[in-house]
Amino acid sequence: MSGILQYAGVAGLTFKDFEVRGGPKGDTTNFRVTSPNIGALVTYRNYLISFGASVDFRGVDGGADRELVVEYPGLTTETIGILSELFFDQWELLANESTDTIFSNPLIVSGASPVLNYNDRVVLSRLARDGGTITDAVSSCNSDISDGNLTAPNPSNGGTSGNLFQKPSTGAATQLTLEILKGQTEYERPTQVLRHTSYCSATSTYNSSHSNVMKIYTTSQLLTEVGSGWTYPLPARLYSEISAIPTQFAPGDEAAYYRWGWLKKVTREPVRADFMVEISTEYELGLWSTLRYAPF
Repeated sequence: MSGILQYAGVAGLTFKDFEVRGGPKGDTTNFRVTSPNIGALVTYRNYLISFGASVDFRGVDGGADRELVVEYPGLTTETIGILSELFFDQWELLANESTDTIFSNPLIVSGASPVLNYNDRVVLSRLARDGGTITDAVSSCNSDISDGNLTAPNPSNGGTSGNLFQKPSTGAATQLTLEILKGQTEYERPTQVLRHTSYCSATSTYNSSHSNVMKIYTTSQLLTEVGSGWTYPLPARLYSEISAIPTQFAPGDEAAYYRWGWLKKVTREPVRADFMVEISTEYELGLWSTLRYAPF
């Protein structure tokens, strides 16, 4: 059967009124089956349901009007020679609500004039991690210099003239110190997500590629992948919206290990009650570690 509904050659069954209905959730084939033999209809009904068809059984009580009214997901052997299955692509630009540490906030730690320089960022992140006092955090960081676990600061990035860590002294750093001591170490950071959902029958091989999963796409690479080659490519409005999203950067001393881009997630393929398959892939925008995820 090759995974496609066969209907011809079934003894005692008469097939009629084949109709293909297309829509955003995929194609369905609709037809009627009649027979004077109720046993043949029962057997065929059970066979149809095993392929995900919806079947209305008329005359099951033994009446004269014995008929199956069938809706089958996808195309049957009769219709596939005439039509090709139509697919629908749904695109959504969404936002995931989440929080992140203040030490990954671009407003605070990156850009041309970050609120926290290298000295302040290291000392305050140590305070957030270990607790205690700011003096304890400074001493802990300086101990890690001698152990080779931290790069020493210098006067240009907030360190002392002797290239040691010191207590942050700017107004913004002092305020952040107070907030950290109160446990305020995170900020609201929603992430933008492009979701692609397509629908097909259980026999289709459409959209079955798993290439570049869990890799980081640049915006241009993403738009190339979603902008053509689909039944319904990414709509022009969403294309424009994605193109206009400003780039964010990691702190200068960490920039070599991060990439701003779209992480392609693993595809989910639940089968719906009507046996149609819902294929969903998400691309999430963020500053991703190139030590954990490979660039595309």
